[in-house]
Amino acid sequence: MFDFSFGELVVLAVIALLVVGPDKMPEMARTAGRWYGVLRRTLTGVRAEVEQQLLLDDLRREADQLRNLANEDLLVPAPAPEPPGEIPPPPGNSAVPTVENEAVAPPSPPTPPVEERLH
Repeated sequence: MFDFSFGELVVLAVIALLVVGPDKMPEMARTAGRWYGVLRRTLTGVRAEVEQQLLLDDLRREADQLRNLANEDLLVPAPAPEPPGEIPPPPGNSAVPTVENEAVAPPSPPTPPVEERLH
C-alpha cells in the first residue's frame, strides 16, 4: 500500500520510540494497528461497492439492449403469406368468390408489447 521497506520501518520505529518513549509505545502500536484495520476494511468495502455498481450498470445496459431488440422484432410486420393459388370466380355475374365448406379461423388478439408482458 505505502511500499515501505524493512529498513524504513525500523528507522520509523526507532524515531517513534525516542519521541513517545518505551512506556507508551505498545499502546501507540495498538492504536496504529486499529486505524490501519479500519482503513483497510473501508477501502475494501468501497472497492466492492464500486465493482458491484459497475456490474449492475453492465446488466442494465444488456437488459435495455435485449428489450430494444425484442421491441424491434415485435414492431416489424411479418410478411404476408402467399395465397395457395387463384380461385376461379363462380359461375354467374357475382364478382365476389365464394368458398364452400372451409373453416375460417377467427382473428387472433393482438400481442401486448414486451414491457406489458414482463410486468
